[in-house]
Amino acid sequence: MQSFSPHKTNCLTSKKQKFYCTKSQNLHYFGIKTYRQIKINPKMTRLIYAFPPLQGKFFALQSKTPRFTLVRPPNPYRSFKAYQQLKQYAILGIGANCGECLITFWKLFKRFKKKNVIISFSSILKNPAFGWEAQADFYNAVLWVKTKLGYVEFWSFCAYLERMFGRNRKRPFKNAPRTLDIDIIGFKNQFLRFKHLQIPHIAWSLRESVRIPLLERKV
Repeated sequence: MQSFSPHKTNCLTSKKQKFYCTKSQNLHYFGIKTYRQIKINPKMTRLIYAFPPLQGKFFALQSKTPRFTLVRPPNPYRSFKAYQQLKQYAILGIGANCGECLITFWKLFKRFKKKNVIISFSSILKNPAFGWEAQADFYNAVLWVKTKLGYVEFWSFCAYLERMFGRNRKRPFKNAPRTLDIDIIGFKNQFLRFKHLQIPHIAWSLRESVRIPLLERKV
């Protein structure tokens, strides 16, 4: 195991979509916190909080996949034994590869706790970007959130937080670098299909950046 100190990453994109990153030491209070670093494979690293923002809960995984789920869209809640208890919560996938990513996550936790209750959280996964790969690695994590909001209000709240942390809703190009990306992986076990919103997230089961943090038994 090694220690990891988050650094500020500056992201620039040119017309040719070239990507440059420069690192500078960050003196922010949360930025100097260290993380235990566990190598999953040559391209992926798990970052464990040295000082967790709250006490996380452990959720046991299902030993077998229920047969009826094989003919339905993948349901993230069905991966856990405590399905009946967990289906009242929202599941969020968060990611970033621009700016002070790890600090952004800490600040995001504080923002979420003002109007919601964070039930649990995963470790942070550092992994290569998909789609357009000529950019910095992404940091991804999964949150379980208890909220009184409906899915429309909750989606609007997540979009508001993205803008607060500097994300432009109009991307310069597909799979461009992001200061903060919040995906609703699941919302209270509901199945919704709209043009602008699909719950559960249509691609959650295909992305290692979601599956690994979600199914690490601590989420």
